[in-house]
Amino acid sequence: MKKIYVIGHKNPDTDSIVSSIAYAELKKALGHDNYVPARAGKVNLQTEYILDRFHVPKPEFISDLIPKVMNHMSNEPDTLSHNTPLWEAMQLLNTKKFRMLPVVDDDNKYLSALHYNTFAENILNKIDPHKNSIISTSVYHLTKTLNAQPIVVSNEDEVFKAQIIVAASERETLRKFIDIMPAENSIVIVGDRKDIQEYVIKKKVKVLIVSAGNMISRELKELAEIHNVSVLITPFHTSSASWLALHSVPVKYVGDTSLKPLDSNDYIRNIRDRFTESASRSLPVVDEHGRVTGVLTQSDLMNEPNIGVVLVDHNELTQSVEGVDKIRIHEIIDHHRLGNPSTGHPITFINWPVGSTSTIIANLYRDNTVPVTREVASLLLAGILSDTLILRSATTTETDIRTAEYLSQITDLSIEEFGNEITAAASLISQKPVDEIVTMDLKSYTEGEFSFSVSQVEVNYPGEIMERSESILQYIQNICDNKGLLFCALLVTDLHELSSYLFIRGKDEFIKKIAYPKFQDSIYLLKDVLSRKKQLLPYIMEILRKL
Repeated sequence: MKKIYVIGHKNPDTDSIVSSIAYAELKKALGHDNYVPARAGKVNLQTEYILDRFHVPKPEFISDLIPKVMNHMSNEPDTLSHNTPLWEAMQLLNTKKFRMLPVVDDDNKYLSALHYNTFAENILNKIDPHKNSIISTSVYHLTKTLNAQPIVVSNEDEVFKAQIIVAASERETLRKFIDIMPAENSIVIVGDRKDIQEYVIKKKVKVLIVSAGNMISRELKELAEIHNVSVLITPFHTSSASWLALHSVPVKYVGDTSLKPLDSNDYIRNIRDRFTESASRSLPVVDEHGRVTGVLTQSDLMNEPNIGVVLVDHNELTQSVEGVDKIRIHEIIDHHRLGNPSTGHPITFINWPVGSTSTIIANLYRDNTVPVTREVASLLLAGILSDTLILRSATTTETDIRTAEYLSQITDLSIEEFGNEITAAASLISQKPVDEIVTMDLKSYTEGEFSFSVSQVEVNYPGEIMERSESILQYIQNICDNKGLLFCALLVTDLHELSSYLFIRGKDEFIKKIAYPKFQDSIYLLKDVLSRKKQLLPYIMEILRKL
């Protein structure tokens, strides 16, 4: 079944994380068990506190969604045990129309590959009239391949190198041939000629194969037991028996060891040329322990990857996990400006002008008449209160307020008390290293020819941040230089005074157009500004239009 990840933006905030969890739960309640909550970055302090408080595990971390080998394999792998006789293996290849089968050891680890080319090469070597053909086989493999009835068995599982002798000549002619051969490694195929049966048993050949279902006498059986000669009765005639005996070789001795496997985590974009190495245009796939997980054929690359995605709390690809443009986007649920990608298929796109994605998802539960569990309701309430600064942000709407009150009734959590609780957890960010402060909620944007980034952190008192202003400004300057951005900014929101400070570095053509009061060099005071989305970004866009 195709796995569909519900995932928020890079550097996820609380609204992004709880939205992915809550929406995946809604889809499961509606009968879609293949939806999985995921995250595209580290969980921040506030979100970690909330998840721990309600005993909810973190969503699965996804570093990228660039299609990998594992995403194009369609079925469970068919493999060959290294002990399988070649004839049985080739019948399997033919009846199931496989191009290639991986040969594995007892721990399912990859050894080699069997395909029609290896079969042909093996036969050409064995039927070459200019040399004596030597095969590796055992009594067990001969018995299985020739559908034989064992009469006397000695060292059944011992694999030995043998030459096949078809006793078609007169006894004296055969004697001259047998006498110069290493009898202990010879396999003799004969019909109902008792004199030859007796002679080769006395010569202590390794295996006597009696063709066409002919039996041997009790005396010869006893003689074979004395000389440790295995005796097999096959229903096949001599010509067929000799052909099948050639194919009794265990596949581990004839597989293609030059065909190296793919790793299931290899990116598809990096392995396309590997198919030229394979005559069957198919390659074995292994995990990190070398165990076979599947087979990838060139035609598999024409199929859609077996993963999809639902984007929550964003719709711009610059904010998405890498590779999302390479797989199918099934839905988008967001409350930000439109910067959405084009899609190859119609999708569900929900975009409400509200304060948080959690508000939308809470109402989707109601629209689908799915009861909200206390646990999920608590997460969604946390998402709304964190994204709207306890319903005080300029982005707050009546819908946010009504939804928060509804969730508060379900959970018995006070909006004000619970909001202050999660805000206190968020304010601990000021104690983190500078790189975490700047990148924890960093969002990248593209507007026309300009690219820029804006981060935001919320603190109860900005003093600790201000004491580190020089380091913060240097860090955002490095981001700006390394990524070639127009500017890079950090919005520090003072939850006590309900205002913000804008730390910014970038190109002078943009910076000199900022009209906010300057607090100190490269830092501006934004009185009554709490929202990056609704207050700061529109102001930035206005400057960009002038540029």
